[in-house]
Amino acid sequence: MAGEIDLSNTESFEKALAGTKGPVVIDLTEVHYIDSAGMSVLFAHAERVEVVATSLLTPLLEMSGLTSMATVRGVDR
Repeated sequence: MAGEIDLSNTESFEKALAGTKGPVVIDLTEVHYIDSAGMSVLFAHAERVEVVATSLLTPLLEMSGLTSMATVRGVDR
């Protein structure tokens, strides 16, 4: 994923995740913006995803509570 995850592309993001089985690693290191629609997709799949994010998104993922439901790994750039 790269750029933004927002209402304009959340449907395709959801379909991509729904089409997978088992654990999934979501690499957000090239994402610089995610809105509430994108966050809701992450929450919907929280039990089976591992999210990799930069320090730009990590505080949002922590404040939203996603880190208590999914594995979130930070990456230093």
